[in-house]
Amino acid sequence: MRIKDLFVALALVTILLPLILLVFPPAPVHATSITLNPASSTVGTSVLISGEGFAGHLATIYWDGQVVVTDVPISETGKLTYNLNVPHACKGDHIIRVNDDSHWASSTASVTFTVLPQIEVRPRIGRAWTNIVIIGNGFATYEKDIKITWDGNVLVGSSIAADKLGKWSTNLDITDTTKGEHFIGAFSSVTDAAEVAEVMFIVSPLAKVEPVSGSVGTEITINGFGFRIGEDGITITYDGEIIKCNIVAEADGSWSTTLDIPASTQGYHTIGVFGSSFTPKGVVPSTDFEVIPQIEPQPASGSKGTQVTITGTGFAKDEAITFTFDTMTLDTAATTDDTGTFSAILEVPQSKGKEHTITATGSDGNSAQAIFITEKTPPSAPQLLSPEQGAKLEIFDSVGDVVLGTAKYLIRIVDYLRGSKQEGLWPALATFDWSEVADSNGISYILQVARANDFSSPVLAREGLVSPDYTLSEEDILTSGSYSWRIKAVDDVGNESPWSAVWKFEVISMSSQVLILSSIIPVLFIAVLIFGILTWRVNRPNP
Repeated sequence: MRIKDLFVALALVTILLPLILLVFPPAPVHATSITLNPASSTVGTSVLISGEGFAGHLATIYWDGQVVVTDVPISETGKLTYNLNVPHACKGDHIIRVNDDSHWASSTASVTFTVLPQIEVRPRIGRAWTNIVIIGNGFATYEKDIKITWDGNVLVGSSIAADKLGKWSTNLDITDTTKGEHFIGAFSSVTDAAEVAEVMFIVSPLAKVEPVSGSVGTEITINGFGFRIGEDGITITYDGEIIKCNIVAEADGSWSTTLDIPASTQGYHTIGVFGSSFTPKGVVPSTDFEVIPQIEPQPASGSKGTQVTITGTGFAKDEAITFTFDTMTLDTAATTDDTGTFSAILEVPQSKGKEHTITATGSDGNSAQAIFITEKTPPSAPQLLSPEQGAKLEIFDSVGDVVLGTAKYLIRIVDYLRGSKQEGLWPALATFDWSEVADSNGISYILQVARANDFSSPVLAREGLVSPDYTLSEEDILTSGSYSWRIKAVDDVGNESPWSAVWKFEVISMSSQVLILSSIIPVLFIAVLIFGILTWRVNRPNP
């Protein structure tokens, strides 16, 4: 009976549990959150809202408790994104909240967004006496005594008040002011002038030149504003000379063109613009363009002895030019023509390094520099000479040294065998030799010695070796074991050769011959000494 009841209970759980989960879905596992990008800006800015951890399918976005967007889709992973345009609101912090349709209390998130003040100007281009509208947004609620500035100067009688949402507007008549760019701002006792970005207003007609300085050949862009609709025959002059013409304005009276600065001397030159009878000469303000000296080497790279043509522009008229290569003064000289232009040929001298500076200096104080790259064929890999492939180098290798320095060797051998002193290869027995590379002028070498063939961690590395050999110093100890060595050449401009072939050699304590001699000679010496003593005692006369 009990077993039957148990099966019934299990059946009920199996049937009812899915229904319960369907009606009452589980609470989300992850915490709900939203982020804003940016977190502060002006009215009308598009703000990216990103959220995660939501449990529902659709979301609603609130601004200070008021619904602004509904039915924002939520992904299966609980994420959402939405670009919200900041609504009209007063200056300061506002709450953006996102709820989903899961009805879980934890499936909601809020974040603070800061509204910043701004102004708009309509239109942005106009002639003198044009009436413009200035609109303010994001100021404080009912903010009073808002003042307008023109090029930093407060306009008289410009006191304005904002509404509940911090919005206001006013009209302004542009007086007979100078043509060109002017800047409009706003401030009050509550909102500092630095908080409100100034807006540029162009009093037309105007031709804006960018950039306003550079070398001969610089490409400049000229943008025209406030010309007559479809006006043709617009002309550009450079120091009074026509350099471009027959430009036609668009339907809004604007136009744009590009041109290169012609050959001219160092200093300021006048770029003028005029149109047809509607915009005659003198109506559009001119622009000063500053010409800067420049030199150009051709070719810009080469080796010793290369003939390089130096073309210079933007110097003074009839200016005497001298040249240096790095700090070396060259014999080459030149004189500029009426446009400050010259051409000269120089020969690249012997030098070290890859990058060099050519300087042209004028008698009137003008100068210009250019970079010249020295190109050189990398040296070939050196050939190894000694120690030879498979050579065995002995720490104790000389029979003569054994005979003449037995006592010294015995002390060193005892220390070596006891491990109390690490003996290495003597300098006289370890000289590395290799062949010189062709054109060895300015060549240095890199030597590496490594255990086995592990050059990632060499036991000996020497750079800047100027001769094709290296003898170990007292600090360069090579203990017993197998070694590999290789060489690389480096020229005076930094070009490196490939590594040489890798040769192996072995350092051993001593040969069997040396070991035998080192053992026998002391014994023979002692035997001879004892024999001499005994002989002396036998032959000694009796007292």
